[in-house]
Amino acid sequence: MRKRNWVLGMVMSSVLALSACGGGATTTKQENESDKGYTLKVGYGQLYGAPLADIARAEGFFEEENLEVEMVSFTSGGLDALNSDKIDIALTFGTSGPLNYIAQGADFKFVGGHMEGGQPVVTKKENASQYKSLEDFKGKKIATIRLGTLDVIFKSALDDAGIDIHKDVEFVEVKTVADVLEAVQSGKVDVGLSNTGHLTKTEQIGLTPIFWSNDLSSNDLCCRVTVRGNITGEKAVAYKKFMKGLVKAERVKLEDPKKNLEASKPTFKQLSEERVNEIVNEEHLINSADPNKREVVNTWEKMQDIGYIKDVDSINLEDHFDLSIYEEALDELIKENPNDDYYKKVLQRFNEQNLNL
Repeated sequence: MRKRNWVLGMVMSSVLALSACGGGATTTKQENESDKGYTLKVGYGQLYGAPLADIARAEGFFEEENLEVEMVSFTSGGLDALNSDKIDIALTFGTSGPLNYIAQGADFKFVGGHMEGGQPVVTKKENASQYKSLEDFKGKKIATIRLGTLDVIFKSALDDAGIDIHKDVEFVEVKTVADVLEAVQSGKVDVGLSNTGHLTKTEQIGLTPIFWSNDLSSNDLCCRVTVRGNITGEKAVAYKKFMKGLVKAERVKLEDPKKNLEASKPTFKQLSEERVNEIVNEEHLINSADPNKREVVNTWEKMQDIGYIKDVDSINLEDHFDLSIYEEALDELIKENPNDDYYKKVLQRFNEQNLNL
């Protein structure tokens, strides 16, 4: 069992606490791309929405790149759609999900990021004081959604703490977050591994968070920007333009969460403004466009540790990254905005999280 550091204590802010210093920005286009239009079909999960893509569309960032983005909503099957060439990008389908497909032979590549953190471990309010450390979960029944982000993070944290996830605790697998909450409320289980955007419902039925995924992993990952491995020249250009939009959208989210709310409302037409805000602006949720290769590799290793993927020695995970897409996006943004330090800080973060690992 490998040992990793996990942090008890809130990690409420992004790796970047970036300032909005934008003096004298200029906008130029690559000559060979200026007059050509590009299109992408981007799949997203209905549960999470697509905050950065929504901002990029609302602010006209894709349009500035001559990029048309068609957003396709999925309740399930988004990664199947990517694997069968029905969409170009899978945006909000986790990290462990795509890695599981890779373990089974899928030719997926990671080119960027979208979400980190924001997923709570919940129990009844009257029982919350029982849980002060991971040792307190011994002997408990825990509702979980198999291969969900928090499922992998929580089991890995227990494993690192020397707690046998097969003997010391009992996991009850369910299908949806609603099932998780119902199981805890009814007393069928002691604890539930919930998800982003359900805090109001959690509190309304008498439950409360006792840990967040941010507490259990210093930089836990959720959704990655995932594409098929055969990246042609034109697709590479389109993906670069898409990532430029997400990088600029990340800045908007950091500076003005209200714009994030307004941009996301059309994606969640049936929900109240309060509910949408909870989904996209939860304080523990971090939207980052960075690929964060370091933590993707860490998640791959965690999944092996807890037995979710096996017999993968023949798979070279290095083959499932294309960092050049994000690098070129940042390079262009820096050249287009030479007096703006923001993108230089984004580049510094990229170097720390993806290079020389």
